[in-house]
This record gives sequence, C-alpha cells and structure tokens, in this order.
Amino acid sequence: DANPAFVAAGRARGLDMELGDALSYLEALPPDSIDMVTAFHVVEHLATEDLLALLEAARVALRPGGCLLLETPNPTNLVMAACDFYNDPTHRSPLPPALMEYLVSTQGFGDVEVRPLHPKTAPLMTTCGADACARVRELVAQALFGPQDYAVLGYKLPAEER
Repeated sequence: DANPAFVAAGRARGLDMELGDALSYLEALPPDSIDMVTAFHVVEHLATEDLLALLEAARVALRPGGCLLLETPNPTNLVMAACDFYNDPTHRSPLPPALMEYLVSTQGFGDVEVRPLHPKTAPLMTTCGADACARVRELVAQALFGPQDYAVLGYKLPAEER
C-alpha cells in the first residue's frame, strides 16, 4: 500500500504488507510467479497510461491461468457517476464497465467477466398499474440505485493463446 499509516496498521495486525506503489511492486516480481492480483478501488485513481502499465505488469507477474480482480465505482449508477464518485478528490474519472472489460481483454487476459456489486436499496415507488409504467420505474430504480461498484475478472492466457 502507498499509505504508511495503512501499512503500519496492517503490520500491527500481523499482515505481511509493503509500503510502495502497485506498479513498482508488480514489476519487481519474477514473471509467472503469482496466482492472483487484486486492486480494490485503485484503477479510478490512475491515468490511462498508468492503468495500462498496471494491467501489463499484472499479466507478466501472473502465472498462466492466474486471476486479475479489479473493483471500481460503477458509473452506470447515475448517483455514483454524477455525485458520489467525486466525493474523493483523488478520483480521476469514472471507468465504464465496458471500457474496463475491453482494456483487460486487450492486455492478454481471457474469460473476462464484469460483475455488478453493492446495489443500494431503492425507496418504494408508487405504482401506476400499467406494465409500461412498471418498466419505467424498474429502469429508473436501476439507474439510480443499481450496483454502486463492479468487479472485472480476467485470467492470464497461456502464451500461445495471447
């Protein structure tokens, strides 16, 4: 982790933690040496070039079949995209699920999957009885109260499949 206080707190709890940035850490690992790379709420803080470098470093460090798991805020949730995302001034820009799926795929990962996470509870909406009205209510509820985050999973392909 890049935060000294987080590293100290983790070490105090017996965790094996290192102070530093993820890219440098991954680049220092031997190729094909680890089974999984996780990054929870990291990628939305990175410039595009740094994000691509992180994906490349993760792919190199992972063993064939190893898993990459990224979690980030979900901009398809309109409240997240228009407001909540910006509560953290270090966020650069929201990353749509389709973009992250594409980037992970083009960096040599296979079986890429997007999983929506952490839906809010929608308030009760009055009903109007018609099927069309019910569908509109469902779409509005999904856009406003749908998954606040999503995860992208991808697996390192063997060299002959990349």
